[in-house]
Amino acid sequence: MRTGWMLPDEVMDWIYDNLPEKSTILEFGSGEGTVELSSRYQMVSVEHDEDWLALSEGRYIHAGIVQNSVSTRFNQKGWYDPRKLTNLPSFVDAVIIDGPPGDIGRIGILDHLELLPSFTFCIVDDTDREAESMLLEKLTSMLDFEDQIEITSSSRRGNGIPRKATVLVCRG
Repeated sequence: MRTGWMLPDEVMDWIYDNLPEKSTILEFGSGEGTVELSSRYQMVSVEHDEDWLALSEGRYIHAGIVQNSVSTRFNQKGWYDPRKLTNLPSFVDAVIIDGPPGDIGRIGILDHLELLPSFTFCIVDDTDREAESMLLEKLTSMLDFEDQIEITSSSRRGNGIPRKATVLVCRG
Protein backbone atom coordinates (compact mmCIF):
# COMPACT_ATOMS: atom_id res chain seq x y z
CA MET A 1 0.00 0.00 0.00
CA ARG A 2 1.19 3.51 -0.76
CA THR A 3 1.64 6.07 1.98
CA GLY A 4 0.24 9.57 2.24
CA TRP A 5 -2.98 8.96 0.29
CA MET A 6 -5.45 9.65 3.04
CA LEU A 7 -7.77 12.35 4.29
CA PRO A 8 -6.07 14.60 6.87
CA ASP A 9 -6.37 13.54 10.52
CA GLU A 10 -8.65 16.48 11.27
CA VAL A 11 -11.14 15.33 8.63
CA MET A 12 -11.02 11.75 9.92
CA ASP A 13 -11.66 13.07 13.45
CA TRP A 14 -14.62 15.12 12.20
CA ILE A 15 -16.09 11.99 10.60
CA TYR A 16 -15.62 9.96 13.80
CA ASP A 17 -17.21 12.72 15.88
CA ASN A 18 -20.21 13.25 13.59
CA LEU A 19 -21.10 9.93 11.98
CA PRO A 20 -22.29 7.02 14.12
CA GLU A 21 -20.61 3.67 13.58
CA LYS A 22 -22.17 1.61 10.77
CA SER A 23 -23.12 4.77 8.85
CA THR A 24 -22.81 4.46 5.08
CA ILE A 25 -20.22 6.57 3.28
CA LEU A 26 -19.93 6.94 -0.49
CA GLU A 27 -16.45 8.07 -1.45
CA PHE A 28 -15.07 9.11 -4.80
CA GLY A 29 -11.42 8.08 -4.74
CA SER A 30 -10.22 5.36 -2.40
CA GLY A 31 -6.97 5.19 -0.45
CA GLU A 32 -5.51 4.36 2.92
CA GLY A 33 -8.31 6.29 4.62
CA THR A 34 -10.78 3.83 3.12
CA VAL A 35 -9.16 1.03 5.08
CA GLU A 36 -9.38 2.98 8.31
CA LEU A 37 -12.95 4.16 7.73
CA SER A 38 -14.11 0.66 6.78
CA SER A 39 -13.36 -0.55 10.30
CA ARG A 40 -16.28 1.60 11.53
CA TYR A 41 -18.43 2.40 8.51
CA GLN A 42 -20.11 0.79 5.52
CA MET A 43 -17.98 2.06 2.65
CA VAL A 44 -18.88 2.32 -1.03
CA SER A 45 -15.80 3.43 -2.94
CA VAL A 46 -15.71 4.59 -6.56
CA GLU A 47 -12.22 4.28 -7.99
CA HIS A 48 -10.65 4.39 -11.47
CA ASP A 49 -7.21 2.96 -10.58
CA GLU A 50 -7.13 -0.82 -10.19
CA ASP A 51 -4.25 -0.52 -7.70
CA TRP A 52 -6.64 1.11 -5.23
CA LEU A 53 -9.47 -1.42 -5.51
CA ALA A 54 -10.26 -3.98 -2.80
CA LEU A 55 -8.10 -2.41 -0.11
CA SER A 56 -10.78 -2.96 2.51
CA GLU A 57 -13.89 -5.03 3.13
CA GLY A 58 -16.06 -2.25 1.69
CA ARG A 59 -17.82 -2.31 -1.66
CA TYR A 60 -15.78 -1.06 -4.61
CA ILE A 61 -16.99 0.22 -7.96
CA HIS A 62 -14.37 0.30 -10.68
CA ALA A 63 -15.23 3.18 -12.99
CA GLY A 64 -12.79 4.40 -15.61
CA ILE A 65 -12.36 8.09 -16.37
CA VAL A 66 -14.42 9.49 -19.25
CA GLN A 67 -14.72 13.01 -20.57
CA ASN A 68 -17.89 15.05 -20.00
CA SER A 69 -19.01 18.55 -20.91
CA VAL A 70 -18.22 20.11 -17.52
CA SER A 71 -14.73 18.64 -17.37
CA THR A 72 -14.07 19.85 -20.91
CA ARG A 73 -15.30 23.37 -20.11
CA PHE A 74 -12.89 23.59 -17.15
CA ASN A 75 -9.94 21.96 -18.95
CA GLN A 76 -9.98 18.83 -16.80
CA LYS A 77 -9.50 15.29 -18.09
CA GLY A 78 -12.85 13.83 -17.04
CA TRP A 79 -14.66 12.05 -14.25
CA TYR A 80 -15.79 8.54 -13.35
CA ASP A 81 -17.79 6.69 -16.00
CA PRO A 82 -21.45 7.33 -15.03
CA ARG A 83 -22.52 4.05 -16.65
CA LYS A 84 -20.78 2.27 -13.76
CA LEU A 85 -22.66 4.29 -11.10
CA THR A 86 -26.15 2.94 -11.65
CA ASN A 87 -26.29 0.77 -8.52
CA LEU A 88 -25.45 3.29 -5.80
CA PRO A 89 -27.40 3.22 -2.51
CA SER A 90 -30.46 5.50 -2.41
CA PHE A 91 -29.20 7.15 0.81
CA VAL A 92 -25.77 7.55 2.38
CA ASP A 93 -24.83 9.45 5.51
CA ALA A 94 -21.90 11.15 3.80
CA VAL A 95 -20.37 11.64 0.37
CA ILE A 96 -16.61 12.21 0.24
CA ILE A 97 -15.26 13.86 -2.90
CA ASP A 98 -11.56 13.01 -2.85
CA GLY A 99 -11.13 11.69 -6.36
CA PRO A 100 -10.22 11.45 -9.08
CA PRO A 101 -6.76 12.87 -8.37
CA GLY A 102 -6.16 16.55 -9.01
CA ASP A 103 -4.24 15.91 -12.23
CA ILE A 104 -7.45 14.40 -13.69
CA GLY A 105 -9.95 16.73 -12.02
CA ARG A 106 -13.09 16.44 -9.93
CA ILE A 107 -15.39 19.08 -11.37
CA GLY A 108 -16.96 16.51 -13.72
CA ILE A 109 -19.15 15.39 -10.81
CA LEU A 110 -21.28 18.48 -11.55
CA ASP A 111 -22.39 16.83 -14.79
CA HIS A 112 -23.74 13.85 -12.85
CA LEU A 113 -25.30 15.17 -9.63
CA GLU A 114 -28.52 13.30 -10.44
CA LEU A 115 -26.64 10.03 -9.85
CA LEU A 116 -25.81 10.90 -6.25
CA PRO A 117 -27.89 9.33 -3.51
CA SER A 118 -29.54 11.48 -0.87
CA PHE A 119 -27.02 12.37 1.83
CA THR A 120 -26.60 14.34 5.03
CA PHE A 121 -22.99 15.50 4.64
CA CYS A 122 -20.75 16.12 1.66
CA ILE A 123 -17.02 16.39 2.35
CA VAL A 124 -14.93 18.02 -0.38
CA ASP A 125 -11.23 17.42 0.25
CA ASP A 126 -8.40 19.66 -0.88
CA THR A 127 -10.45 22.88 -0.93
CA ASP A 128 -7.23 24.82 -0.37
CA ARG A 129 -6.49 24.12 -4.05
CA GLU A 130 -8.02 26.34 -6.73
CA ALA A 131 -9.83 23.59 -8.68
CA GLU A 132 -11.45 22.06 -5.59
CA SER A 133 -12.36 25.50 -4.24
CA MET A 134 -14.14 26.21 -7.54
CA LEU A 135 -15.89 22.82 -7.31
CA LEU A 136 -17.05 23.69 -3.79
CA GLU A 137 -18.39 27.06 -4.93
CA LYS A 138 -20.33 25.49 -7.79
CA LEU A 139 -21.68 22.66 -5.60
CA THR A 140 -23.02 25.13 -3.05
CA SER A 141 -24.72 27.14 -5.78
CA MET A 142 -26.31 24.05 -7.38
CA LEU A 143 -27.44 22.16 -4.27
CA ASP A 144 -29.28 23.29 -1.15
CA PHE A 145 -26.95 23.22 1.85
CA GLU A 146 -27.70 24.49 5.33
CA ASP A 147 -24.17 25.03 6.57
CA GLN A 148 -20.54 24.85 5.54
CA ILE A 149 -17.76 23.77 7.91
CA GLU A 150 -14.14 24.38 6.93
CA ILE A 151 -11.55 22.01 8.37
CA THR A 152 -7.95 23.20 8.26
CA SER A 153 -5.28 20.56 8.70
CA SER A 154 -2.01 20.78 10.56
CA SER A 155 -0.44 19.01 7.57
CA ARG A 156 0.91 21.25 4.84
CA ARG A 157 1.50 20.90 1.15
CA GLY A 158 4.95 21.27 -0.38
CA ASN A 159 4.29 24.99 -0.85
CA GLY A 160 3.66 25.42 2.90
CA ILE A 161 -0.10 25.95 2.56
CA PRO A 162 -2.21 24.00 5.07
CA ARG A 163 -4.52 21.38 3.57
CA LYS A 164 -8.23 22.13 3.84
CA ALA A 165 -11.44 20.21 3.45
CA THR A 166 -14.97 21.53 3.58
CA VAL A 167 -18.06 19.79 4.95
CA LEU A 168 -21.39 20.77 3.44
CA VAL A 169 -24.39 20.06 5.65
CA CYS A 170 -27.67 19.35 3.86
CA ARG A 171 -30.93 21.00 4.81
CA GLY A 172 -33.46 18.92 6.68
